[in-house]
Amino acid sequence: LTEQYSAMATALAQMAARLGRAGLPDPRREARTTQLFASLGLEPLECTVLTDLAGRVTAAVTLPRTSFTPGECRALAEEMGRICRRDFDPPEVTNCRTVTMLHFGERPLYRAVFGLASRPAPPETVSGDACRQFCDSAGRAQMLLCDGMGTGKPAAVDGQMAAKLTAQLLQAGFAAESAARLVNVALGLKNAGQESGATLDLLTLDLYTGRAGLFKAGAAPSFLCRAGVVRTLDGASLPMGVLPTVTGRSTALTLDVGDTVMMVSDGALCDGSAWLCDQLTLSTRLGQSPQQTAEAVAASAVRRSGARQDDITVAIVRLERQKS
Repeated sequence: LTEQYSAMATALAQMAARLGRAGLPDPRREARTTQLFASLGLEPLECTVLTDLAGRVTAAVTLPRTSFTPGECRALAEEMGRICRRDFDPPEVTNCRTVTMLHFGERPLYRAVFGLASRPAPPETVSGDACRQFCDSAGRAQMLLCDGMGTGKPAAVDGQMAAKLTAQLLQAGFAAESAARLVNVALGLKNAGQESGATLDLLTLDLYTGRAGLFKAGAAPSFLCRAGVVRTLDGASLPMGVLPTVTGRSTALTLDVGDTVMMVSDGALCDGSAWLCDQLTLSTRLGQSPQQTAEAVAASAVRRSGARQDDITVAIVRLERQKS
């Protein structure tokens, strides 16, 4: 119970700190934004434009329930960019009963290109591994891989639950460690008295700066490929849901354009990690996409596994310069 309250207190403190850093209102840009939507026949119910401590501009507009096509979202981003003198991505659209909320964020300097390949352990048809890859509204790329202990449906339940909860907490703005603590509590309550749980491998990448954080809780080694040279990223820790507290390991990184990070579940390591480094180096030199690389690594892992069958998942992200 103490750990549950402690995890929640830490999470709430982070939310409060995040709100405190949200930024300062920009009345001139707010007035221009309100005028823009009014000229389109969409009188805003609420309009907020903020400039944060890093000088990044975000805008949030609440309208009566309205539908927008992808083309209309792109056009709105261009108009918002013109009046705010910034480059915006198409807005994140949220519909809630009678209102529609649009969130505009500055276009990051970099973009994340993902790749994913997964193979369940025969004869199972479902994998105990679960992966999520997405970019959030704060300009961060998130890649997480959870491996439910064991194989088949029981492992899949824990893996999917851990991945889904972690992704939702990250999208709400929680840091990796706080998200892991809350998921650990949830898994502990679900699996009370049972020996089960899930690993967590999580990369959070700032697409404005290239700075990244890697958090591991019982996860297999990850691999960073830079200029054709592969570095192993490892850290001794235990899975979530096993102990009352999480014993994770955090590593700070700074990625450059062209750098590739590869995560694997332990099923891909049945023949060691040396071949994974060689395969990642080869794929990089051949100019393969992250998806092609993930498929090649997963296929090789299946061939090498022999009788030692386990779920195999390969998740990859490459940092690239944002297209103009």
